[in-house]
Amino acid sequence: MAHFANMNERSSLINFLFFEIGIDPHDALFSHMDARELFAFAQTCRYIYALVKETSFSLPRLLSPFFGHATEVDRFRQMQLQSGTLISGSIALQFFNRLKWPGSDLDLYVHRPTAGLAVDFIVSNGYTFDPRKSQNEDVFAQLVASVAEKPPSYLGRGIADVLDFYKGGQKIQLIIATSTPMEVIISFHSTCVQNVISHEKAYALYPWSTFIAHQALILETAGAGQEIGRQKYVGRGWKMIEWPHAWDAELADHTRWVGDRFTWTITLPPLLVAVPDLCGINSWELKCTPGSVAMRWSVVGAEQLKYKYTVSNASLDELDEVWEHVISCAPAPVDAELVQAVTRRRWRYRS
Repeated sequence: MAHFANMNERSSLINFLFFEIGIDPHDALFSHMDARELFAFAQTCRYIYALVKETSFSLPRLLSPFFGHATEVDRFRQMQLQSGTLISGSIALQFFNRLKWPGSDLDLYVHRPTAGLAVDFIVSNGYTFDPRKSQNEDVFAQLVASVAEKPPSYLGRGIADVLDFYKGGQKIQLIIATSTPMEVIISFHSTCVQNVISHEKAYALYPWSTFIAHQALILETAGAGQEIGRQKYVGRGWKMIEWPHAWDAELADHTRWVGDRFTWTITLPPLLVAVPDLCGINSWELKCTPGSVAMRWSVVGAEQLKYKYTVSNASLDELDEVWEHVISCAPAPVDAELVQAVTRRRWRYRS
């Protein structure tokens, strides 16, 4: 689209879209578009793209009920950057689906070694720890127990501990991962809730089935309460399916990466300190066998890495090929260099 040579020559449509009204009418307009229509509309020009992004996918608006002013939301994102904390669960689904379900918790997923940074931030924002019967009443004493080397309390789902915090009517649930937050997220009961928000980007791992077809693939997952969780999302409008459709490439039996060509990725406004998003190192496979549909992955780590990551068996060789080069040219930790190398290789072959 050509640039306006004279701002006085703007059409009435341009005045409507960008200058003459506030944000509420835009909300009303965009709320009548489904995800596919909104995406197509956003591609018409860079002005409309920016407007759709600011209006419909605002992280401060999503998080302000929990943290108040936008500057505090930025502080939260800085904490995410420092600790690798991810937002997931229903609140991430609401971000992409442009909905607000009353009483929704903020579910945060954090690595065990950096869980203290997340706890400090939550407590500093006026939240009070609400221990369960099996937990210590002091949150920092419980945190010590959470990050100690011990068997996970949620067997098979990668969760070491769950800490609940309350302030007024708001609840934050901090899920401490045994190895890596992505292992917990790809262990969810179905694909519709496999959405992630990092400090830099928001990722919907299965956008076509979730937001266009309004379907969720049932996944074989350990632990109790999985069917209750699925039924909650049936009540919210998703149809649970037991087998992927042949035409749905994002649900095909192959290696997937966070941020690959099947992922709906939204880049968030930049922070003052630019640090690469490390989510792109994580991969997994969706395995469909008679009577079972399940995620498959391995957890990898190394002394040169700050965090651990999920990696599909099929992509282990690819990771090995870039690993030697990365550790030979950068001081530890090499997570940022690794994600850049993996991303370059992934897009070269269009995984």
